[in-house]
Order: sequence, then C-alpha cells, then structure tokens
Amino acid sequence: MIARVTLDLTLRKEFDYLIPEELSGQIEVGSRVKVPFGPRQVLGTVTALAELSPQTNLRPVLRVIGKQALLTGKVLALARWVADYYCCPLEIALKSMLPEAVRKEQKGWRERLFVRLLPAPSPPPKLTKRQAEVWQIIQERKEIPLQKLLEAASSTPATVRRLEDLGLVSVRAEISERDPYANEIILPTQSLALNNEQAEALKRIIAALDAAANSQSPTVHRRSTFLLHGVTGSGKTEVYLQAIDHSLQQGHGAIVLVPEISLTPQTVERFKARFGAGPRQTQVAVLHSHLSAGERHDEWHKIRQGRARIVIGARSAVFAPVDPLGLIIVDEEHEHSYKQEDAPRYHARDVAVLRGQSEGAVVVLGSATPSLESFYNAQKGKYALLELPWRADDKK
Repeated sequence: MIARVTLDLTLRKEFDYLIPEELSGQIEVGSRVKVPFGPRQVLGTVTALAELSPQTNLRPVLRVIGKQALLTGKVLALARWVADYYCCPLEIALKSMLPEAVRKEQKGWRERLFVRLLPAPSPPPKLTKRQAEVWQIIQERKEIPLQKLLEAASSTPATVRRLEDLGLVSVRAEISERDPYANEIILPTQSLALNNEQAEALKRIIAALDAAANSQSPTVHRRSTFLLHGVTGSGKTEVYLQAIDHSLQQGHGAIVLVPEISLTPQTVERFKARFGAGPRQTQVAVLHSHLSAGERHDEWHKIRQGRARIVIGARSAVFAPVDPLGLIIVDEEHEHSYKQEDAPRYHARDVAVLRGQSEGAVVVLGSATPSLESFYNAQKGKYALLELPWRADDKK
C-alpha cells in the first residue's frame, strides 16, 4: 500500500511513500506522518492512499503521529478546493486547516498530577499529625490536583507519597485541558418566544435542515443557503440558537463565525448558557488567534474528538473539523474581516457556502446590512431571503 503525502514544505507536489507492514492499518487519509526527505526527516499529511505508484524504490513512512487522522476526507476535499480556487499550494491550504499547535510531532496535551482517595485498608495505618491533616483534605475532596493539595495543606510531595505507599491514595498523571472560559460561571438559559417573523425564518431553516438530512441531492443542498436580513435588535441570535438546537437534535454539529475576536466572549457566553445543560447539552469550543497555543491545541482536539459539537470563532473556524456538520452560521456576513489577507486569501463567507454545499449542511448568512454580493444572490434566487424587519422588543 502506498501513502501519498503532502509535506510541510511548500513544494507544490505530493510524494509517494511505502507503508511498512508494522504501520499497516494505522495510516489513513488525513493522518499525520513523519517521512524521510533527502537527508532529513519531515512531517506531512497523507492526502491519498493507492495500491501502486508510478515511482520505484519508494522509501517507507517512518512513523504515524497520533492515533486519529486529523483531517476528515470532507475537510481535505475543501482544502483542495481552496488551493485551486485561491491559487495557492495545497501545503498552504492545509496549514490553514491544521493549527501549528496541532501539526507538531510532540504531544501537546498538558499533564498534571492528581491525588485520588482510595478505600482505606482495615485496620487503618497509623499516621503522623501531618499525614493525617493531608489525608483529611483528600477525604473531603475525593480527588484534587497535587499542586493544589500541597498549597492547601502547606505540605510537601514526600508526605503525599508516604500516603500512597500506605495504600490510602493514588497519584497519577492525567490530562488537564486548557479551557479559556473554565473560570467563568455561566447561568443556563431557555429558548425565548419568537415573533411572527422570527418563527417564519426558523421554520424555513428547520425545513432545510430536515431536507438536507434526508436527501443526498446537491440541488437540495444548494437551497440550504439563507440570507437572514434582520435589523439591529431583531433577534437574529435567538433564531441561530434554536436552529442549532434542531441541528443537534438531528445528531449534527454547527459552526458559528463572528467577524471580530472582540465579539467572541459575549457570543460564547450566550451559546454556553443555552447548550451547557439540558437535552442538547454539548461543549462549545472556541477558535481564534488570541488563544494560547495550548488552548488552541485542546479546543481543536475537543472538536475533532466529537466532544464539542458547537464551534464559535473568527474566519479560520470555518475549517473546524466538525463531523457530521449540519449548520454553518456567518454572523455579520458583510464584514470585510472575513477576508484573509495572507495566502490562502480565502473569504470565510464564500468558503462557508461551498463547505455547506459539499457536506450537505445548511448555511445562514446574517446581517442588518447585507453585502451587495449576498443580496444580489438572494434577489436572483441563489440564496433564500429571510427578513426580520422589526426589533424583537417592538421598540423603534
């Protein structure tokens, strides 16, 4: 079996490598691999598998990076379209879809030592005063990070290790995810009552979601794109939230694009409040350039592993590995910040429409002042026009 690999070098070419027997079954399209290239060893992404190669004397793949393919076949197809349409090498397009923190060979997870309470042996061992104090805290918490335990007890690791030797606790390393919103307390919210215009817009979006879920016809998918023209304060976000709720009910995820990073916190809060509890409970992941490398790594893998089915972020979030994808929302679709200035010079709104068509997802473009391109497409019938002409609270 042959692996066709796009290297992390801008060479505008894919290279064939032999899959050795010991790696058979571990490599699939989208896998990250390390391969020899001249005298060096470089990383790359498997972009195809083949039985035969026109080349001879192929060198073998050295190792597979990670246990899961990072790119799905659908996202890889999107990368090829971006490279072709925006005239850039495939390597550059792939880098836009795989953050640097994810592409690295070393594991990017942060591990911390946790102390966990074990059933006390009978009879209980005799403890010193210091050991008893530390054990009392562990009994109250059941499980606690080692560093927090040492701070709370003003103790040393040696005391905890002694408790471990006595069979009272276990100490082991566990992954500790870096959540940029972990320290925020967000109260849950319920769906709001919709006015007539909101209800009609939601009804049509839900009908499109149902049609897309039940049909593989490209014609149906092309009609999944909506331009939601709503004045400021008309309640577009509530329509988004209830549409996403329906998508989750179907077992599909959603991507929400916002034009500015500054808008992300308030948007995240509203979505976490709605989907942090209840029957459609799911994690909400965030992707934007102001995250630390560690936060970006953990948020991205949270999406790829299917633990977060809602993604909120700036333009690059359009490439988030949500699978299956049911809905893409582009809020303030007229904003110029959706246009990437460096290669690949994609427009996130247009990529969202293309991705929706290729994956059978519904796309909603929302704005109080739609772009000329989107409004023209709505007038010509390429997009379906939904209008919210009044404020949700009936104020002027």
